[in-house]
Amino acid sequence: MNKIVINIETEGDIRASETMADLRNVVENLYFPMRIAGFWDFQADVHLCPQEERRQECTHRLADAAAGISAYVKTLQKERNANVEVYFPHADISFYMC
Repeated sequence: MNKIVINIETEGDIRASETMADLRNVVENLYFPMRIAGFWDFQADVHLCPQEERRQECTHRLADAAAGISAYVKTLQKERNANVEVYFPHADISFYMC
């Protein structure tokens, strides 16, 4: 999977948005015609799970967080053809695109 890190640095009291919808719009506009296949919000420990969408048990919530994320990425690659991860360090959110 290709990884892109978008680091937004500001001076003063101004902060970049950490709202998922805002960041999703940025990603989809920057990398059009690619589309979002999934996301992982590390602060809230929330992700868009293909298994849960099918009303199955999520297999990505593991005691070892790194292993869970790795399993999630493999699921997105296999089921949704995701091939790009876009990570925003200031918001601690990754979007996966296909």
